[in-house]
Amino acid sequence: MTENSHTSPTEVRPIFNNYVLPRVQSGEVAELVQSSGTASPSSGQPPGTRSERVVYLDGGERIAVAHRFVLPDGSIGGSGRPDPKAVRFGSEWLIAGPD
Repeated sequence: MTENSHTSPTEVRPIFNNYVLPRVQSGEVAELVQSSGTASPSSGQPPGTRSERVVYLDGGERIAVAHRFVLPDGSIGGSGRPDPKAVRFGSEWLIAGPD
């Protein structure tokens, strides 16, 4: 059984950045854009930027969920990395709450 644990983004980010992103970059983990739309002007992103919710899949199993801004040139806005909202760590889902 999988449990959910609400925690801070500062705890979720390193797990996502160190364990999920390298596997995405190597092609081991797939990205599925769950929703995509025009970024709000209040986001501070350049016009034409897309706001996306992305699910990360390992062998069809969901292992992380993140938000990202995709700039008009195709690069990732903000920090240059997706902002993880939840990540599976062992049998537990760590869900990022407010900082």
